[in-house]
Amino acid sequence: MSTFCNQIEEIKALIYQNKSLAYSTFSLLQEQSANDPSLLQTLADNSQNLVSLITADIAIDDEEVAAQALKCLGFIIYHPSLVSTIPVDDAYLVLEALVKVIMSTKIKSVCNLGVWCISMQQFEASILAGCFNSVLQAVVHALDNPTGSLSTTYEAMQAVMKLAAQLSERMRESSHIWAPPICRRLLSTDKRERDMSERCLLKIRPTIIPPPPSLSKALAEDIKLTLLTVMKDLLNQGLKNSNIASVGMVYPLTRISCHEI
Repeated sequence: MSTFCNQIEEIKALIYQNKSLAYSTFSLLQEQSANDPSLLQTLADNSQNLVSLITADIAIDDEEVAAQALKCLGFIIYHPSLVSTIPVDDAYLVLEALVKVIMSTKIKSVCNLGVWCISMQQFEASILAGCFNSVLQAVVHALDNPTGSLSTTYEAMQAVMKLAAQLSERMRESSHIWAPPICRRLLSTDKRERDMSERCLLKIRPTIIPPPPSLSKALAEDIKLTLLTVMKDLLNQGLKNSNIASVGMVYPLTRISCHEI
């Protein structure tokens, strides 16, 4: 146990000298502690000071280091025994740092891991509520898939499901913001996108059914604009079979926007 503690202390010093080695070593320690409650507790007792260092490094202009830091941070904010040791003010800083990374990075892997952290976090609802708007903005940004990564879209939908489970009412109130980007994916020519969108909508169905008026209005407008554009593009490409499939994919949207109104 003392050796484990010493290794953590060495990592704290190593971060200033060789970040890549520090995070790869810390990741190994995290793996060791994952299935050992005593090591996990030791990690919780000795890694609090690391959170601020890791949070700073997720935005570093080095893909390898930023990705390693995000993986280590994700482990910390996922495990209840670790995330519970983070002071409230530091928790806000972690979330805001994740938001900044997701919104500003041009690196696919970093954006993906940033959203993954949101989908994995186990912060208390009261902490999430304190910066809900900015977190949601980052998730919607990822849903729009600025880096063209299917894995980022997937993680963003996982984040939506996570937030819906943690802050159901807030997510319902803001559904007109985050639901349309998911629904648009039902019209994608990529079956993987369509499938993950359908799974996400089914999972969060209790949050949005019956739909609030703001969601119904947003979807009605979005469906009309998106469907017309997609259908025109498909016709121009001569993809008649895809046209039929697109109409079928729009049906769940119609049900969501009109059901019980």
